[in-house]
Amino acid sequence: MNRKEFDKYIAHFNNRRYKELTSYFAPDVTVEYYDNATYNGTPARTLHGPREFLNHYAALHDHTREELEIGAFIPKRDLLFVELYTEFHTFKDPPADSGRAWKAGDVTIMTNFILYNFEGDKMKRIRIAHWRMHDAKEARL
Repeated sequence: MNRKEFDKYIAHFNNRRYKELTSYFAPDVTVEYYDNATYNGTPARTLHGPREFLNHYAALHDHTREELEIGAFIPKRDLLFVELYTEFHTFKDPPADSGRAWKAGDVTIMTNFILYNFEGDKMKRIRIAHWRMHDAKEARL
């Protein structure tokens, strides 16, 4: 995947065009999220398939606007490494069972590193590693 194609993928994410977004995925894609590195609290989790991805993000975006901005972009054959600056703007309280401690008005900003494995031209495995939190005053939105 080249940078122009990835820019389109991120634009689909940022604009909540889920059908277009999941068209980049293999049918058996996995999306693996980090744990908090302390081995307590929320455990690492894995989403299986485009439907679980869609359900997860549709539920999140029901109460929180999420915007991604691309930093480093390093493609290599069937791998892609990307640095993503991510802003979460919570506009209404999440459901109590969501596992989110955010409240309406909260702004959460972080940088994550993502490693994408491709099978042909489709994303097969996506691994998301958290790197750093940022001060909400740095929000760009």
